[in-house]
Amino acid sequence: MTRISLLSFVCLLFLLSGCKNETLNLPEQAEDAVLVSHLKDSGLSFINKDTERVLGSVKLDSAIAAMVRIHKSEIAFTSKNEHVLYLLNTKSGKLKKWGDVGSGVNELIYSPENHQVYLADSDNNQIQVFDTEREKVTVKIPVGKFPLSMTIDHKKNLLYVLNQQSSSIHVINLNTYKVIDEFPTPHLPEGLLLKGSKLFVGGHGPVHGKLNKYVYIFDPSTGEEVGEVKVGLMPVSFYSPSDSSEVYVVCHGSSELYKFSVADPSETHKLKVGTNPFEVTGSDKRIYVSSMDSNSLSIINKDSFQITSKINISGGPFSIIEGGIADEHSGR
Repeated sequence: MTRISLLSFVCLLFLLSGCKNETLNLPEQAEDAVLVSHLKDSGLSFINKDTERVLGSVKLDSAIAAMVRIHKSEIAFTSKNEHVLYLLNTKSGKLKKWGDVGSGVNELIYSPENHQVYLADSDNNQIQVFDTEREKVTVKIPVGKFPLSMTIDHKKNLLYVLNQQSSSIHVINLNTYKVIDEFPTPHLPEGLLLKGSKLFVGGHGPVHGKLNKYVYIFDPSTGEEVGEVKVGLMPVSFYSPSDSSEVYVVCHGSSELYKFSVADPSETHKLKVGTNPFEVTGSDKRIYVSSMDSNSLSIINKDSFQITSKINISGGPFSIIEGGIADEHSGR
């Protein structure tokens, strides 16, 4: 190989690697920070969970559609206008184009046991299975119309998929990647949580009609609706600590956070949060709620169920990942 052709080859490799990876200038302590994505300005903010202050923000090429923690120092995310699953190292700032997954992926769940990320591909009515060791999509599973929310039964290795536009739940065996059951839900569901032997379902209610004020409880083994919990308007996002029986649900129509126990869901507690809340997650001491229209992140003391801080985050705070630990949402 001549010197000129070798130089050309090296330059080509450099360009290709440059197109695949980049390094973001992240704030100090980003690895342990709470991450909050912005829907309106393509930003990603980092919150110090001890001081409850913003450490800094970075701008991305496109707003994050969904994100999930893979490791203490790694998160995966998809974006609104790109076809890529990204992997961000929050310690080094390295951003890697992990795989081509198409557009319209609105939910991610990671299974550390299976070394897989499950992607709710709303545009194509399917679940994509991304193998994190082989770094590629290995399976695509057809489901109902507009899959939007997911939850995993880790003991039985089952994935529950909530299909918003077909108002149904599909149950997928993650050993065979086959749909083994399907059952109906109330109209336009959104938000799904498996806790113990109960499956909790939220939702908007009909577009032209009475909006929903209930969390519906299903028996996951039979698909039968076994109860309901009256909450605020349009419950859409759930969080439940792994070591607790408490369930938290965001009601984005009434700008409220509700709390109830799996053992006795009839006894509820509510708290006013910022306008148009989207997501809820938490840690051992705190609960976090993002509110898009009020550009705020509410931080709530888990024991007192009172707001301790309300942080201003411009650009419409959207998805949240708790800092420096295996995120509760990775397995919902």
